[in-house]
Amino acid sequence: MLAGVHPSLSSATPFLLGAKVQKKLTSSSGFTLVELLVVIAIIGVLIALLLPAVQQAREAARRMQCTNNLKQLGLAMHNYHDTYGKLPPMYIQLVPSTDNIGHWSWSAFILPFLEQGNIYDAIQPTKLTPSVSITANKQIFQNVNNSFRCPSAPGPDFHDAAVDPGYAIADSGGANTGLGLSNYVASVNIANVRQKKASDGRTGTTGNIGPFYRDSNTGFRDFTDGLSNTFLVGERAWTKGGVRMSAGTLYAVRDADAKGPSAQDSGNTAWNQGVVTIAGSVRYPMNVVLTAPNSERNNAFSSQHAGGCQFLFGDGSCHFVADTVDLNNDGAWTPNSVLERLVGMADGDVVGEY
Repeated sequence: MLAGVHPSLSSATPFLLGAKVQKKLTSSSGFTLVELLVVIAIIGVLIALLLPAVQQAREAARRMQCTNNLKQLGLAMHNYHDTYGKLPPMYIQLVPSTDNIGHWSWSAFILPFLEQGNIYDAIQPTKLTPSVSITANKQIFQNVNNSFRCPSAPGPDFHDAAVDPGYAIADSGGANTGLGLSNYVASVNIANVRQKKASDGRTGTTGNIGPFYRDSNTGFRDFTDGLSNTFLVGERAWTKGGVRMSAGTLYAVRDADAKGPSAQDSGNTAWNQGVVTIAGSVRYPMNVVLTAPNSERNNAFSSQHAGGCQFLFGDGSCHFVADTVDLNNDGAWTPNSVLERLVGMADGDVVGEY
């Protein structure tokens, strides 16, 4: 008993002291509202600081994969050249040349050199027309082939035949089947994409001054400007700035016509067809905005990488080319520019900085 304390109070003291201690412990646990808001604010700041870095790291990884894809295409083309003494043709003009049966393109011919001989053997580009082949191999034609897809440029697995009949070929029953999507197209010209070879190394209005054209048989001997100074393949995105671009087709092209498939603005009608589904030019700057339906601007190269596009060069290397690179192009050679010189394989001019 505590001295000088009434017995009843003395017996209650331990309980009172315990209640005070428990109250003190209870009141000191947890966060106050202010503390909670401060913690949330700190977390928000950290996320704001780290998220761009995470996004940049992811894009860097996607861009590296795109680089690897292009290098693998380059290796396949070099192995094709070692085997046949020439690069694969831009496309083979079939006879009869009814356009909706399709024409085999460069991407089909390099399949065995991409360790995809099973696809090549199934579609039989040396024995069947694309129309006959797609009848038996629709799934193969419409499957995603990651060797031809840039991970930074998402899009559908294949072109919708109902929306874009120019990106489809007719099967043996006459029904259009949409072709698979490719983000890589052959580099061919300084003017609009053409079918045939140019009359000389500078006249893009008469034909393609690059290494690819109809039934082309270009050898490395023809690159008098040097393999390291000439584009082979460049990028083309599915969309750019919310507007659909002319992303390429896999294995075949519908129409041998050099015109189209002219890209459309959002909401416009179907695209036309043409060899631009498998090839590109620098008639217009990279990543140019499409302003009208059936625009020739869809000849351009484009990508979802910030600030430019990646290109495969003749020596098998891959380089990122900024969309601010020198380009002074009216479709003719004079005055020429860095980007034009990178397309021409035998123009005789020094490329310059890019």
